[in-house]
Amino acid sequence: MRTTNFAPLALAALLLVPAAASCAAVVAVGAGVLIGQQVLDDNVYVGQLTTDANRTWAQAKTTLSNMSLKPIEANNELRRAIADVDGAKVTVFVETYDLNRSQIRVSATKFGFSASETARVVFERITQDLDRSER
Repeated sequence: MRTTNFAPLALAALLLVPAAASCAAVVAVGAGVLIGQQVLDDNVYVGQLTTDANRTWAQAKTTLSNMSLKPIEANNELRRAIADVDGAKVTVFVETYDLNRSQIRVSATKFGFSASETARVVFERITQDLDRSER
């Protein structure tokens, strides 16, 4: 009859369990950062404007085209535009808010992280351009 000594195998297994558990914790934290950054993004610039959605949408596309060196990707049905501004991916949504009023949402990401300064600059430029064109 052959006997096997399980002590070294059991010791190795006990030593690997904490290492495996810490790896799982690192993976979970990494996924939480990415999910939190995309889902819980708190630096989206939102504003209600006194112009109708069609006019706001047209101005948003024009402003993005002027700010981007690359062509913008515009979806007219959703009133969503995506552009590259200073290396950041900027997304603009325009919605009808009320009669002759609209709502605009601007967000930006760069290297997978929020680029709130770029989003703020684009938001302000669109609203300034709308104000100038009204005069």
